[in-house]
Amino acid sequence: MQDGVMRTSRRKPGGRSTFSLDQKKLIEELSETDFFSTFTHEEIALLMFCAENIECKRGEQIFREGDVGRQFFAIRKGKVKIRKEKSGLVLATLGPGEVFGEMAVLDNQPRSASAIAASETVLFAFDGHRLLDDFPHLSVKLLRYLARELSRRLREADMLIDKF
Repeated sequence: MQDGVMRTSRRKPGGRSTFSLDQKKLIEELSETDFFSTFTHEEIALLMFCAENIECKRGEQIFREGDVGRQFFAIRKGKVKIRKEKSGLVLATLGPGEVFGEMAVLDNQPRSASAIAASETVLFAFDGHRLLDDFPHLSVKLLRYLARELSRRLREADMLIDKF
């Protein structure tokens, strides 16, 4: 583990990959969250190899509405608020295991809202284009998860609109 992020796994000749105790604990922790439960332990290890570990202080801006984005984020610890800049409206407060920032990766459009750490937060940042292009065997699972998540969020927005 380097800087808190798993970078490699060891492979026994002719056998399955083995992980250090710290790596096993991290993989087990992550596999219990919504996003990572989509993947096998081996796939989680590969995702961690591709991830950048980011620590944010409360109130720190992760990205701003209108920014160009290549990364999406998974929350390991802490909370993140998703907020519209102009109105200041908080669209969501997300916690461990939740993903954000995926829209800009999927549609190559500027960020639709800002993300701010609502507490001390630890994130995994993924280069979405790299994952989709370089690891096609993960792409189907990743895209299926993101489609489900976007669909869930759209349904929640529809329910809010119906209240007005």
